[in-house]
Amino acid sequence: MSESNYVDLGKITTREAAIEFLEGYSFDRKADLDANRTRTPLVKSYLLEDPACASERDFPGIFRQAGHEIYRIDDTLYKVRDRGTKQYVGFVERLLPRHPVIYSHADARSMDAWVKRLVNSSPHLDHLWISGHAFERLLDWNFEHKPLHRYGRLVFQHSSVFEAETPTEQASIESDVEEPEDSDDYVPERRTTRFTMVDRLSVLREKLPTMRDIYAPLHVIAQLRFPAAGSGGHDFYFNGKATNRSGSFGDHRAHVKFVLETYRNAVNKTETEAWRTEETAFNVTGAPVRLRFHDALAQETFDTFIDATFRRKVNRFGLWGDPIRLGPAKVHVYALDRHMWQQLFLEITREQILVLIPRGTCGNSIHRLVTNVQQYLDPAVEVRIGDQPYREFVNVPTGATP
Repeated sequence: MSESNYVDLGKITTREAAIEFLEGYSFDRKADLDANRTRTPLVKSYLLEDPACASERDFPGIFRQAGHEIYRIDDTLYKVRDRGTKQYVGFVERLLPRHPVIYSHADARSMDAWVKRLVNSSPHLDHLWISGHAFERLLDWNFEHKPLHRYGRLVFQHSSVFEAETPTEQASIESDVEEPEDSDDYVPERRTTRFTMVDRLSVLREKLPTMRDIYAPLHVIAQLRFPAAGSGGHDFYFNGKATNRSGSFGDHRAHVKFVLETYRNAVNKTETEAWRTEETAFNVTGAPVRLRFHDALAQETFDTFIDATFRRKVNRFGLWGDPIRLGPAKVHVYALDRHMWQQLFLEITREQILVLIPRGTCGNSIHRLVTNVQQYLDPAVEVRIGDQPYREFVNVPTGATP
């Protein structure tokens, strides 16, 4: 094992030294994986969104306000130290102006929680939200541009948490703790899907469409592996996390940038369409975003969804508002997105969610909503922005490649 594993990040003062450390560490971890040794964590990237594109002067303040110390290495690269533990958690790069990325070799469990606390403490940052629909387009890109004999890895995840049967279950809806796979405890009787599929890309391309026709939760890809330039791959998660399982940090960073460019393109197109002038029921301008459920929600599911999303301070959708009941199964909500505290307007029925984002509101709100509806409400939801299918907004931009 090389000395790169023991480098004190506090002593790294140049981009070259930071890249050399991450490259050497990634190479060593791939050797461990090949030898079936995973004693130390892998390099992880956390893809974030800063829609205000904070200036070079203001960007470090986001981390300082969260109680952390940040030190500039060059124009776009920083290193961050947790003020409480006095430990360096990793590097932050403004890889794209709107999208900073945190690179870390810290333990995944502690680092996942650290990034979540950072995002929750700042109205300026949000996770990337990669919906099942967006992952389908990225998977299609893999089919077209990666060798079909390489292995792909997909994780499907859907849990109908709003079908909770009892008050106790409903009270735990917002828990982020996964249910154990093997337990004698009572398991709620609601649809829950989480499984992994690993096979050659050629097999996935042939079999997956038929499987989706049979079982709707297979529309909800929550994790996708890109085969690396060499052996191994890069695992991307629905909340913007990416894990490097290759021996090259450079290849990992290239895939991170590729996904960021695709996501930026989708957000820009979403905002362009959603901000255009159109008359709506809310008497404000904007093209509506329509999420039509494959099957109408049961009344109990509808009621639980409304209460869990708007009656609780913490909720999966990051929304706050006071729903106005227009009938047993229809509500209007003049809501605030807790990310940037921007307005959006919703009409929710058992058949659909109609969303309007005023001009200037962050388009990331739409991608978060679609991701979470697929994850927790309806895996086969049909989404349109204005008169266009949502899938058309997550095309890989021309010329983009890892």
